[in-house]
Amino acid sequence: MPTVLFFCDAAGRITEARAEETPEWDIPAGTPLWNALGIDAAGMGAMTARFPADAGHSLSGPRGEPLILRLMPIPARLAPAGAFLAVVTLATLTLAVDNTAQTASALDYAVFNAVFNDARDAILLTDDTFRILAANRKAHVLYAAGDECLDGSGLPRILRPLDEARVLATARALKSGAFWRGSLATLGPDGQETPVKMTIRCLSVGTIRLYQFMLGDQRRRIALERDLARSRMQVADMNTALKQVLRNVEEERQELKDGLVQQVREEVLPTVERIVQEDSHLVRQAYRSALEEKIADMVETPPDAATLFARLTPRETDICRLIQQSWQGRAIAEQLGMSFETLQTHRKNIRRKLGLKGGSLSLAAFLQQHPPL
Repeated sequence: MPTVLFFCDAAGRITEARAEETPEWDIPAGTPLWNALGIDAAGMGAMTARFPADAGHSLSGPRGEPLILRLMPIPARLAPAGAFLAVVTLATLTLAVDNTAQTASALDYAVFNAVFNDARDAILLTDDTFRILAANRKAHVLYAAGDECLDGSGLPRILRPLDEARVLATARALKSGAFWRGSLATLGPDGQETPVKMTIRCLSVGTIRLYQFMLGDQRRRIALERDLARSRMQVADMNTALKQVLRNVEEERQELKDGLVQQVREEVLPTVERIVQEDSHLVRQAYRSALEEKIADMVETPPDAATLFARLTPRETDICRLIQQSWQGRAIAEQLGMSFETLQTHRKNIRRKLGLKGGSLSLAAFLQQHPPL
């Protein structure tokens, strides 16, 4: 919702209006504030009596539009003759009622609270000595102790000593209407640090210079980023573990293939050669029966796992535990202080003892299904 700033002298005459986004509110200097707002008032005294300072008031504008008005006295040190800052929020909401006065009444403080008191970020308005003139509800939650009011206290109370000089110097260097953004940590009433995204805006008219500080709490964002980083690390660890499992499976597959090829060469091919060379049908039939038995032995289902593991030596059992934990071959050899070739010999013996030699099931897959005791 658009907001218009009117800087007024002690008599209530507008000295300057800030209404860049609402050109219809570009009021000429010297216009009484009550005339600009369409209010029937005899002077500034009547205005302040009807609309007490430092509070939001709902009213209807000169064209019947709902407005929220907040009057803020300028400190005497900045304006010895007296001055006011009038903040006018243009409420663009429309309600299903016929009476304009009812519309403004229904809006009450809701519109003003939405742009100031109920804003998601903490908002502080200070003078040029950085004394807090106004603070919204979020600012009090972050920086006030209990029912304490921040108005009148100094901005440095929420700044860390190492940031104070830099923040104040940055604010003083801003020209009217300019702003600065940066990330830093602010201090709560108990000294606890809160990471924030700070925006500083400079508002000035003549010798009057004010600063607006908007402080976006970054704790939730930082927590989300930390959780995301932790999730990424977990995914990376899972990927690493999966790659290790795949490497072990490939290693077992290759070992299985090599073992099967070797077994065929040693036990099957000689029998096939004898069958080819033998003239007697009865002898060939006997060789064929023997060959079928060998092939059946190669694919025989292993017996009970507990019985099989009892056949292993302690060193072979250690190797099985590491394989079941997805260790790689060379890592196992280094862990157990043996050569890779010795490890391969152990693995072949393990496969034979577990009844896996020549079978289709890899050692790693068998150990995942039947973890060693």
